[in-house]
Amino acid sequence: MSFNIEEVLEIVEEAGQLALLYYGKVSRTLKSDMTIVTEADEAIENFLKVSLTALAPDYGFIGEETEENKEPANGETRSWVVDALDGTMAFAAGISIWTPAVHIVDGSKPIAGACINPVTDELFWADEEGGAYCNGSPLQVNPSTSLERNSIIIGPTNHHQLYKVDFPGRIYSMGAPIYQLCQTAKGTVPAMFFNPAIYIWDLVLPSLLIERAGGVLVYESGRPVDIAELMDRSRVPETVFAGNKEMVDILRQQVTYIGK
Repeated sequence: MSFNIEEVLEIVEEAGQLALLYYGKVSRTLKSDMTIVTEADEAIENFLKVSLTALAPDYGFIGEETEENKEPANGETRSWVVDALDGTMAFAAGISIWTPAVHIVDGSKPIAGACINPVTDELFWADEEGGAYCNGSPLQVNPSTSLERNSIIIGPTNHHQLYKVDFPGRIYSMGAPIYQLCQTAKGTVPAMFFNPAIYIWDLVLPSLLIERAGGVLVYESGRPVDIAELMDRSRVPETVFAGNKEMVDILRQQVTYIGK
């Protein structure tokens, strides 16, 4: 069974509008892993699960707020991978660096997906064929390898606690990983890094966007990120780097993980 990317984009846009109904009006609770969740996360995931299952009922389903994976039906190989609200902490604080995201894998291969920041009106997406886009504009990674005081890369909010950094420029944080990876694919910065606290639902679509925008997505060791290794809902084993290859290679030597 195939899907129509236009229908996927419509569902993601509707998820963004649903999120706006909760934006600035939610209460925060802690999950067992000490991450924050709100009533919006559950409402948006339920909406996405119902809508996407109606669109392709034989597909499997992997959701951050769903405890167990739903396997594809017999004869089907594709699954929806959903992060209902990446950036819950920023969302709850009223900071506009969050996104609902829908990813599609065939087996463990990323093939398409979309995510949206409805506050900034940015819809990132990729179909099975073709390029990667923000709204209708093609994505292209930033080719800069500048290492000056005013050079900018993106990092996690707690990079000062978890990393020894020898980068002479500035490290900004734009919230949770999906939106930061999308901005890197867009060319806002030449590269970014994120600590090993992310999962398959953070990486399927961004890995596709980064690749099609001409960039790389690798671990601190230099090994490419392999989505197949994360299908069991495990965390990434190392710090993740993304951006143009030359800047990523430089940063892997200048950003060292020291936290636990």
